Amino acid sequence: MKKRVFAIAIAVIGLFLAAAYLRMDSSTPSGQEPLLSLTDSNFAAFETAFDKSTAGPCLLLLSPS
Repeated sequence: MKKRVFAIAIAVIGLFLAAAYLRMDSSTPSGQEPLLSLTDSNFAAFETAFDKSTAGPCLLLLSPS
């Protein structure tokens, strides 16, 4: 009985965390440019802006989606 309650509790917590993750918006902080998807047509503009930046070290996060 305890194993079943524990498994249900873990499942409920997992579903809650998944729902919270999916509800998060992908907005950016004020002053930062909005997120964009890199494509062949906009990669050159991104590369130019990235290379031109002198604000310090740059971090590039890539996602496979």
